[in-house]
Amino acid sequence: MIKKLLYEPDVEQERIDKYLRECLKISRERVKGFLKDGAILVNGRTVEPSYILQSNDEITIEENIPCLSSVALVKPEPGRIEIIYEDTDVVVVNKPPGVLTHPTDKVLTGTLVNLLLYRTTLSSIGQPYRPGVVHRLDKDTSGVIVFARTDYAHNFIVRQFQNRQVEKEYIALVQGRFKPLKTQVEFSITPGKENHTRMEVHYLRGKKAVTVLEVVKYIDNLTVVKAKPVTGRTHQIRITL
Repeated sequence: MIKKLLYEPDVEQERIDKYLRECLKISRERVKGFLKDGAILVNGRTVEPSYILQSNDEITIEENIPCLSSVALVKPEPGRIEIIYEDTDVVVVNKPPGVLTHPTDKVLTGTLVNLLLYRTTLSSIGQPYRPGVVHRLDKDTSGVIVFARTDYAHNFIVRQFQNRQVEKEYIALVQGRFKPLKTQVEFSITPGKENHTRMEVHYLRGKKAVTVLEVVKYIDNLTVVKAKPVTGRTHQIRITL
């Protein structure tokens, strides 16, 4: 069976040879060889090892690549999970804080994907660690997450996110009396120099982050704020606030 990975970046500006080295646990030289031979394709075409992955790039890996047998698949786990809505195409979950959306190469258990696979099926897109994952929330963030149960639904929902047809709202409790009552904040962010998984504000380069902020109410020296991200950058709301 041909494996397909849907790239959803934790780190922006990531080379495909570096990404697959971590994902498949093989050397970059072997990755380069597979790319050159056409055994690994991006969006159905061959690319150079220096290719910079873009959000939602589809990586296709031929079944005859021996390293795939060693890739750890997500194991179903019993546990409590709050289902808000479910049908044949999607399942909608209320994610609690402190829980990862999906496994990583370092954390393989205790995620929403582990819990969901115990009670239902998810799309094959995103294997090995992200089956059915069309968007994510940070570990410490709570809120609604949609998972795809079929490949058709997976691709359809991803296109909706790409075309900005999905509207998202977040509620945050911040220290101090937030002013003005409503504003739009815009700046550029880029991965940090010392820690590339931690995004930082940078006014001369990077990707634009746009967020609409509105005060809901004041509680003593705290403010309840509604945040609506116009763009979808990593750590966008936390950095903006």
